[in-house]
Amino acid sequence: MKFMGFVAIVLAAVSVQAQESVSPAMRETINKISQMRETLKVSADRSGACETPQSPSCTFEGYCGQLAGKAQDFYLYQDSEGRQVPNMAMVGNLSFAEHCAKGTFPQSAVKDPFVYANQFMDEKAAGGKEQLQRNKERLKKETARTLKIVEDARNHVVKALEAQKNSGNAKQIDNMIARVKAIKYRAAKTDGRYMELVADGCESPNAYYSSETNTITVCPQMMNLPDAALFSTLAHEFGHGIDPCAMEMDFSAEGAKLPEFMSLVVKANQPTVNAAVRGAQNPFKNVISCLQSPQSLEVSIPTKEALLREINEYEDALKEEMGGGQIDEETGEPKATDATDARFEDSRQNIEKNYDRYKYCSEISGSGHIQEAFSDWISAQALTSKVSGIQDASKAREFAFASQTMFFGLACENVKEAVDRKMDQFVESCPQLEEIRAYMEDMKHSDGHSSHPEANLRINRIYYAKPELQKALGCQGGNDAQDCKP
Repeated sequence: MKFMGFVAIVLAAVSVQAQESVSPAMRETINKISQMRETLKVSADRSGACETPQSPSCTFEGYCGQLAGKAQDFYLYQDSEGRQVPNMAMVGNLSFAEHCAKGTFPQSAVKDPFVYANQFMDEKAAGGKEQLQRNKERLKKETARTLKIVEDARNHVVKALEAQKNSGNAKQIDNMIARVKAIKYRAAKTDGRYMELVADGCESPNAYYSSETNTITVCPQMMNLPDAALFSTLAHEFGHGIDPCAMEMDFSAEGAKLPEFMSLVVKANQPTVNAAVRGAQNPFKNVISCLQSPQSLEVSIPTKEALLREINEYEDALKEEMGGGQIDEETGEPKATDATDARFEDSRQNIEKNYDRYKYCSEISGSGHIQEAFSDWISAQALTSKVSGIQDASKAREFAFASQTMFFGLACENVKEAVDRKMDQFVESCPQLEEIRAYMEDMKHSDGHSSHPEANLRINRIYYAKPELQKALGCQGGNDAQDCKP
């Protein structure tokens, strides 16, 4: 939600700017935005099925290169069933430029509620009462399709788990299968106002798993993506139900029985349905180890000592700031409150007490990368199972490619660079665009505390490390990642 908060700050600044008179430079900018909107609308109207791209190498970058020619279009890709992948770099940048244009563009450039989800809820945004009703009917239809893909993804995750069962791990695998089968679908909040949907985690294409309720939520912006993209994403979310953090917890019929330090609300104790499987008994401990190796994703798990050192350094810095130059006469240390001391001591005790069991949980390590990497690995197993059952080679290739199209729509570097060059013409009149770019670049090069590993690494080092997917795609070389085995 950090990005949404930053957007709110930017738009607040824009609203103040909107009170000023329109300068000649801004009027020129408005004309350029109008031309861009019309070009995007034409490209959207003319969008048709694309040939499945063929990359010379089995890499995310290779396939992004094949999509670079669509960087100026509203949609990057459309599959043979008419499912479309929006160019989210263009959509996002255009939206910010439009906000800079002092309310000149109250309507979106393209009528697509799966890109602009307020068109499912707001009559004006939809273009009238009748269009709003049509949009709601489309959402109902695509929700039904999504529910079918939920079950297909679940079945292939179970199938992939069954394939790893042997006499030594049958009990643990059965536990995992039971957990996957117990996960429920939760509908996003599309029957209220748009900001309620945003608050529900759906400001952009997203799906997420909640261990507390043992549910998967799919945002409406996901629901016109190709079947394969939904399948891959949903298999990933099922993976979270059995990731290295979740497996350390007991589950009741209602969801995870969170340890005290993770739970914000005290709940009545519920009977355990699926008991925790501790790390040493986890059937996929070798996979978890492999994902931390340089041959795979090289996920870093901070040591207990490193986490304690980080707490101490933060405490020292805060105390120095709080002390304001005043030194306690007895201790010689900067003054701080008892509450501050207690808070840092609680943090240290939390690490000391819970690190060994919960080191793979973001609430302890500060990073969810191993949870995300393992969920990607589960998704890759399910995807391999699915693709292996598609007899038509061209359809198998399309499915394997389309499985990662959400990431292509969001994270292709060459597409983003092309969009940035296109948007440079607006920077003088809209300096907020530069602020947004700088912010996103900072987030990209964060210190490892981001919630997900970078998209290109996830795809190259996990999905495209699978020989079966390379075969389906018909690509060769360019990827030296190890296919992690249990």
